[in-house]
Amino acid sequence: MEIVACVVITAGLVMMLQPLAMVLYTWSFVTTLFGTLLFMVVSKFPE
Repeated sequence: MEIVACVVITAGLVMMLQPLAMVLYTWSFVTTLFGTLLFMVVSKFPE
């Protein structure tokens, strides 16, 4: 699950840095925030 959270964070950063679509830039902060929160939650799970 931590890998999924890292992928979501990376996707949010890519969305923030791309110059093509404004809608991707608009949703990039929410995506990055969701990935960060997801990472914080799943990192507490036992292995």
